[in-house]
Amino acid sequence: MIRRWCLPILLCLPILALAGAGAAPDQSLPVDLSLEGETLVLDNGMTFILLPRTGAPVFSGHIAFEVGSLDTVPGQTGVAHMFEHMVFKGTRHIGTTDWEKERPLLEALQKTGDRLTLLKATGEGTDEEIARLEAELARLNEAQHAYIVKDEVDRIYSEAGGRGFNASTGTDYTRYFVSLPSNELELWMLIESQRIREPVLREFFSERDVVFEERRMRNDNHPVGKLFEHFTATAFLAHPYRLSPIGWASDILALTQSGTEVFFHEYCAPSNAVGVLCGNFDTARAKSLIYKYFGSIPARDDPPPVVTKEPPQEAERRVSVVFEANPMMMVGFHKPAWPHEDDLSMDLIQVILTDGVTSRLYRRMVEGDGSVFVIQAINGVPGTRCDNLFAFLAVLSGSATYEEVEAALYEELDRLKSEPVSEAELEKAKTRILSGLIHQWARPDDAASLAATYQFITGDWRSMEDYLRDIQRVRPEDIIEAARTYFTRENRTVAHLVKPAEPEKEVGQ
Repeated sequence: MIRRWCLPILLCLPILALAGAGAAPDQSLPVDLSLEGETLVLDNGMTFILLPRTGAPVFSGHIAFEVGSLDTVPGQTGVAHMFEHMVFKGTRHIGTTDWEKERPLLEALQKTGDRLTLLKATGEGTDEEIARLEAELARLNEAQHAYIVKDEVDRIYSEAGGRGFNASTGTDYTRYFVSLPSNELELWMLIESQRIREPVLREFFSERDVVFEERRMRNDNHPVGKLFEHFTATAFLAHPYRLSPIGWASDILALTQSGTEVFFHEYCAPSNAVGVLCGNFDTARAKSLIYKYFGSIPARDDPPPVVTKEPPQEAERRVSVVFEANPMMMVGFHKPAWPHEDDLSMDLIQVILTDGVTSRLYRRMVEGDGSVFVIQAINGVPGTRCDNLFAFLAVLSGSATYEEVEAALYEELDRLKSEPVSEAELEKAKTRILSGLIHQWARPDDAASLAATYQFITGDWRSMEDYLRDIQRVRPEDIIEAARTYFTRENRTVAHLVKPAEPEKEVGQ
């Protein structure tokens, strides 16, 4: 996931932190970001951002939807991620040798597979009925495979010189992206518009098993994934940020093909999508092709908004997560998301505390007492569309206890509350944020992702410039006020990864 600046995310944590705010009119940036580009809004509500650049004859194409685990409910968790997998299966024109012959088999597969899924999930089916449906599903799968052209979208892009063809689903957004030679612009328009207009959910039930195994690998059998999942589920009681993007295991196995299609039609509407082109392409031709391929996609109603608000936390929460691994911990504090101005101060605190080898916590806990191998602060956990957490992840070295590491961390947070950050340290943090965003903006892939995210958050992708202007006016007293407001014990959630207890020996052994 792309952050607002170049801050590496430890072990691929599913975190994205982006924001913006109204610019102070008398503030100027020390550099020019050169935010040249155009924004198109089609009649169906879809937004396109065109970022033409000189250089190599290639472009990056991104399609992003404002949908993620935030938009799911218990019993349906993982459906956004499941649909992301299914979009790679093709359309009515791609991925099949004969759609008209394949269609009735797909409809029968959906009916049989959904019925089998329901009986298994509820435990209501008899052994005989389960066996009969499983045999019918296998027969239909074999018949459909006679018409499936596997991975045809990937093959077409690869043969056209495509690179980096992939997708991602997080708490807030789902993204599809690829880089192609400039002369393949129309190919991208054709394929991506079809994937929005007429996706076909081929091999749904076998792919669901793939997603289930992915969950086992990334969450159940990975220390960071398991710790993070329990941490967010403890920190949030009501808000859907408590739900895992990949989905709970029982929910994944209960996902139906019909339910996934309903979710697509509800949330992947053109009005809920942003397309971005960044690179060397002809703008006039791109506009013409956008209207031709995407403009004719039927409009649909906007998806329902997320209305649940997390109630204020009134006391510290703690959770122990059992896993056979080196000790690690997470600590988080509830805080507002943009447009609250305190989010700017928290971004700077993140840099001051853990960004680079000269940051406060790195010097004290990694280089100093050696109590941790890694200490990472992240502003905006697990997402940024709603109020979120300022969190820390620490991997203990084994030479210190959890109590000692926590005490050192809280001492540094208390220091922020009472001792003004020096102007030099504050300016250094601002410069690191600025330089990181400039480096990201220079890379077409990252620039396309940044533009889409800012478009979702603020309604204007150019607001990244507003954000940087606002960062310039944050004062040391703003840092103190934010630290005092949010870094409190009653606002704190702590998760420890602990090894399984050894079995008790019987008397006499």
